[in-house]
Amino acid sequence: TLISLTMLLLCLTLSLAVSVQAFAPPHTALSRHVSSLTKNYAFSKEQLIEMTKDYLTNPSPDLLDDEYVFRGPVIGPLVKKDLVKALKSVGNGLEDAFPDYELNAFGFTADDPIEPNRVWYFVRPRGTFSGPFDHPINGRIEPTGEKLVGPPEARSMVWTEQGKIKHISVGYVVDRFTGDTTGGKGAVFGQYHVMGQGIDGTVGSWSTRFVQYLATMIPDKIPKSWSKEEDIPVWWKDTRLGADP
Repeated sequence: TLISLTMLLLCLTLSLAVSVQAFAPPHTALSRHVSSLTKNYAFSKEQLIEMTKDYLTNPSPDLLDDEYVFRGPVIGPLVKKDLVKALKSVGNGLEDAFPDYELNAFGFTADDPIEPNRVWYFVRPRGTFSGPFDHPINGRIEPTGEKLVGPPEARSMVWTEQGKIKHISVGYVVDRFTGDTTGGKGAVFGQYHVMGQGIDGTVGSWSTRFVQYLATMIPDKIPKSWSKEEDIPVWWKDTRLGADP
Protein backbone atom coordinates (compact mmCIF):
# COMPACT_ATOMS: atom_id res chain seq x y z
CA THR A 1 0.00 0.00 0.00
CA LEU A 2 0.97 3.65 -0.27
CA ILE A 3 1.34 3.94 3.51
CA SER A 4 3.61 0.89 3.69
CA LEU A 5 5.76 2.19 0.83
CA THR A 6 6.07 5.58 2.54
CA MET A 7 7.14 3.96 5.82
CA LEU A 8 9.72 1.83 3.98
CA LEU A 9 11.23 4.87 2.26
CA LEU A 10 11.34 6.73 5.60
CA CYS A 11 13.18 3.84 7.27
CA LEU A 12 15.67 3.63 4.41
CA THR A 13 16.28 7.39 4.56
CA LEU A 14 16.91 7.31 8.33
CA SER A 15 19.18 4.30 7.96
CA LEU A 16 21.20 6.02 5.25
CA ALA A 17 21.48 9.19 7.32
CA VAL A 18 22.81 7.26 10.30
CA SER A 19 25.31 5.40 8.11
CA VAL A 20 26.61 8.61 6.53
CA GLN A 21 26.86 10.31 9.91
CA ALA A 22 28.88 7.40 11.26
CA PHE A 23 31.56 7.89 8.60
CA ALA A 24 31.40 11.70 8.45
CA PRO A 25 34.29 13.68 10.00
CA PRO A 26 33.48 15.42 13.31
CA HIS A 27 32.17 18.98 13.29
CA THR A 28 35.04 21.42 12.80
CA ALA A 29 34.39 23.37 16.02
CA LEU A 30 34.03 20.18 18.02
CA SER A 31 37.15 18.77 16.38
CA ARG A 32 39.19 21.82 17.39
CA HIS A 33 37.77 21.68 20.91
CA VAL A 34 38.63 18.01 21.38
CA SER A 35 42.07 18.57 19.87
CA SER A 36 42.78 21.38 22.32
CA LEU A 37 41.77 19.16 25.21
CA THR A 38 43.88 16.20 24.17
CA LYS A 39 46.99 18.02 22.97
CA ASN A 40 50.08 16.95 24.88
CA TYR A 41 51.77 19.65 26.95
CA ALA A 42 54.99 19.36 28.89
CA PHE A 43 53.38 20.34 32.19
CA SER A 44 50.38 19.18 34.18
CA LYS A 45 47.68 21.59 35.35
CA GLU A 46 49.14 21.49 38.85
CA GLN A 47 52.60 22.31 37.56
CA LEU A 48 51.33 25.23 35.46
CA ILE A 49 49.58 26.69 38.50
CA GLU A 50 52.68 26.30 40.68
CA MET A 51 54.84 27.91 37.97
CA THR A 52 52.43 30.85 37.83
CA LYS A 53 52.45 31.27 41.61
CA ASP A 54 56.24 31.09 41.66
CA TYR A 55 56.49 33.81 39.03
CA LEU A 56 54.15 36.07 41.00
CA THR A 57 56.34 35.59 44.07
CA ASN A 58 59.64 36.01 42.22
CA PRO A 59 59.03 37.76 38.87
CA SER A 60 62.05 37.58 36.59
CA PRO A 61 62.49 38.72 32.97
CA ASP A 62 64.48 35.51 32.45
CA LEU A 63 61.20 33.57 32.53
CA LEU A 64 59.75 35.59 29.65
CA ASP A 65 59.89 33.90 26.26
CA ASP A 66 61.67 35.62 23.35
CA GLU A 67 58.23 35.92 21.68
CA TYR A 68 56.59 37.25 24.83
CA VAL A 69 53.72 39.75 24.56
CA PHE A 70 52.13 41.76 27.38
CA ARG A 71 48.57 43.08 26.95
CA GLY A 72 46.20 44.91 29.28
CA PRO A 73 42.90 46.68 28.56
CA VAL A 74 44.66 49.87 27.36
CA ILE A 75 48.38 48.98 27.42
CA GLY A 76 50.15 46.82 24.86
CA PRO A 77 51.03 44.85 22.94
CA LEU A 78 54.47 45.18 24.55
CA VAL A 79 57.32 42.80 23.79
CA LYS A 80 59.83 41.70 26.41
CA LYS A 81 62.41 44.48 26.01
CA ASP A 82 59.77 47.22 25.94
CA LEU A 83 57.92 45.83 28.96
CA VAL A 84 61.11 45.80 31.03
CA LYS A 85 61.80 49.40 29.98
CA ALA A 86 58.22 50.50 30.73
CA LEU A 87 58.24 48.89 34.18
CA LYS A 88 61.48 50.69 35.04
CA SER A 89 59.77 53.95 34.11
CA VAL A 90 56.23 53.67 35.51
CA GLY A 91 56.73 50.92 38.08
CA ASN A 92 60.07 51.83 39.61
CA GLY A 93 59.53 52.86 43.23
CA LEU A 94 56.01 51.51 43.63
CA GLU A 95 57.23 48.97 46.19
CA ASP A 96 58.56 51.83 48.33
CA ALA A 97 55.41 53.89 47.82
CA PHE A 98 53.22 50.93 48.88
CA PRO A 99 55.48 48.96 51.27
CA ASP A 100 52.57 46.88 52.61
CA TYR A 101 51.20 46.06 49.16
CA GLU A 102 49.48 42.69 48.86
CA LEU A 103 48.33 41.25 45.53
CA ASN A 104 45.93 38.75 47.15
CA ALA A 105 45.91 36.35 44.20
CA PHE A 106 43.41 33.50 44.29
CA GLY A 107 41.25 31.19 42.19
CA PHE A 108 44.08 29.76 40.06
CA THR A 109 42.86 27.44 37.31
CA ALA A 110 44.41 25.70 34.32
CA ASP A 111 41.08 24.35 33.08
CA ASP A 112 40.79 26.59 30.00
CA PRO A 113 39.13 24.32 27.37
CA ILE A 114 40.61 26.30 24.47
CA GLU A 115 44.09 27.13 25.78
CA PRO A 116 45.17 24.35 28.15
CA ASN A 117 48.54 26.03 28.67
CA ARG A 118 46.89 29.19 30.05
CA VAL A 119 46.50 29.81 33.78
CA TRP A 120 43.74 32.17 34.88
CA TYR A 121 43.45 33.76 38.32
CA PHE A 122 42.02 36.73 40.21
CA VAL A 123 43.59 39.43 42.39
CA ARG A 124 42.22 41.90 44.98
CA PRO A 125 45.11 44.29 45.74
CA ARG A 126 45.45 46.06 49.09
CA GLY A 127 48.03 48.52 50.40
CA THR A 128 48.80 51.98 51.78
CA PHE A 129 50.42 54.94 50.03
CA SER A 130 52.91 55.53 52.83
CA GLY A 131 56.16 56.19 50.96
CA PRO A 132 57.29 58.88 48.48
CA PHE A 133 57.05 58.14 44.78
CA ASP A 134 59.07 59.66 41.95
CA HIS A 135 56.60 60.04 39.10
CA PRO A 136 58.29 59.54 35.69
CA ILE A 137 56.83 62.83 34.44
CA ASN A 138 55.48 64.88 37.37
CA GLY A 139 58.35 64.39 39.80
CA ARG A 140 58.16 63.47 43.49
CA ILE A 141 54.80 62.75 45.09
CA GLU A 142 54.68 62.75 48.88
CA PRO A 143 52.75 59.98 50.66
CA THR A 144 49.24 60.67 51.93
CA GLY A 145 48.46 57.48 53.82
CA GLU A 146 45.63 56.80 51.38
CA LYS A 147 44.45 53.21 51.39
CA LEU A 148 44.65 51.15 48.22
CA VAL A 149 41.55 48.98 47.89
CA GLY A 150 41.61 47.50 44.42
CA PRO A 151 38.61 45.91 42.69
CA PRO A 152 38.77 42.22 41.79
CA GLU A 153 40.43 41.73 38.44
CA ALA A 154 41.16 38.79 36.17
CA ARG A 155 44.67 38.01 35.04
CA SER A 156 46.29 35.23 33.04
CA MET A 157 49.60 33.66 32.01
CA VAL A 158 50.28 31.55 28.92
CA TRP A 159 53.18 29.10 29.16
CA THR A 160 55.27 27.49 26.43
CA GLU A 161 56.29 23.83 26.44
CA GLN A 162 59.78 25.02 27.38
CA GLY A 163 58.52 26.53 30.64
CA LYS A 164 58.65 30.15 29.47
CA ILE A 165 55.89 32.75 29.68
CA LYS A 166 54.55 33.64 26.24
CA HIS A 167 51.79 36.04 27.26
CA ILE A 168 50.53 37.89 30.34
CA SER A 169 47.25 39.78 30.64
CA VAL A 170 46.40 41.98 33.64
CA GLY A 171 44.02 44.75 34.67
CA TYR A 172 40.68 43.29 33.58
CA VAL A 173 38.33 44.44 36.35
CA VAL A 174 35.46 41.99 36.79
CA ASP A 175 33.36 43.87 39.38
CA ARG A 176 33.27 47.66 39.80
CA PHE A 177 30.89 47.57 42.75
CA THR A 178 32.92 46.00 45.56
CA GLY A 179 33.92 49.31 47.16
CA ASP A 180 37.36 50.32 45.83
CA THR A 181 39.57 53.41 46.15
CA THR A 182 41.10 53.16 42.68
CA GLY A 183 38.27 54.62 40.65
CA GLY A 184 37.49 51.14 39.40
CA LYS A 185 40.95 50.77 37.88
CA GLY A 186 43.16 47.70 38.09
CA ALA A 187 46.90 47.00 38.00
CA VAL A 188 49.31 49.98 38.09
CA PHE A 189 46.50 52.33 37.04
CA GLY A 190 44.87 51.69 40.42
CA GLN A 191 48.03 52.55 42.35
CA TYR A 192 48.51 55.76 40.36
CA HIS A 193 44.90 56.74 41.07
CA VAL A 194 45.44 56.38 44.83
CA MET A 195 48.49 58.67 44.52
CA GLY A 196 46.32 61.34 42.90
CA GLN A 197 47.61 60.61 39.41
CA GLY A 198 44.43 59.37 37.78
CA ILE A 199 44.76 57.99 34.26
CA ASP A 200 41.71 57.22 32.17
CA GLY A 201 41.83 53.47 31.75
CA THR A 202 38.70 53.30 29.62
CA VAL A 203 39.02 51.43 26.34
CA GLY A 204 38.44 53.94 23.54
CA SER A 205 39.27 57.00 25.70
CA TRP A 206 40.28 59.78 23.30
CA SER A 207 42.53 61.46 25.89
CA THR A 208 44.41 58.26 26.69
CA ARG A 209 44.78 57.41 23.01
CA PHE A 210 46.08 60.93 22.30
CA VAL A 211 48.77 60.64 24.99
CA GLN A 212 49.69 57.16 23.80
CA TYR A 213 50.14 58.22 20.19
CA LEU A 214 52.05 61.29 21.40
CA ALA A 215 54.43 58.95 23.22
CA THR A 216 55.39 57.37 19.90
CA MET A 217 56.70 60.77 18.78
CA ILE A 218 58.54 61.63 22.01
CA PRO A 219 59.40 58.21 23.46
CA ASP A 220 62.03 59.55 25.87
CA LYS A 221 59.49 61.75 27.65
CA ILE A 222 56.41 59.51 27.88
CA PRO A 223 56.59 55.72 28.40
CA LYS A 224 55.43 53.88 25.28
CA SER A 225 52.18 51.90 25.46
CA TRP A 226 52.96 49.45 22.67
CA SER A 227 55.90 48.05 20.75
CA LYS A 228 56.85 48.71 17.14
CA GLU A 229 54.99 46.61 14.62
CA GLU A 230 58.17 44.96 13.39
CA ASP A 231 59.04 43.85 16.94
CA ILE A 232 55.69 42.19 17.71
CA PRO A 233 55.79 38.38 17.21
CA VAL A 234 53.77 37.05 14.29
CA TRP A 235 51.66 34.88 16.59
CA TRP A 236 50.02 38.04 17.99
CA LYS A 237 47.26 38.76 15.47
CA ASP A 238 45.23 41.58 17.04
CA THR A 239 46.02 44.93 15.37
CA ARG A 240 44.57 47.21 18.05
CA LEU A 241 47.07 49.35 19.95
CA GLY A 242 46.83 50.68 23.50
CA ALA A 243 43.36 52.02 24.25
CA ASP A 244 42.06 51.49 20.70
CA PRO A 245 38.48 50.17 20.87
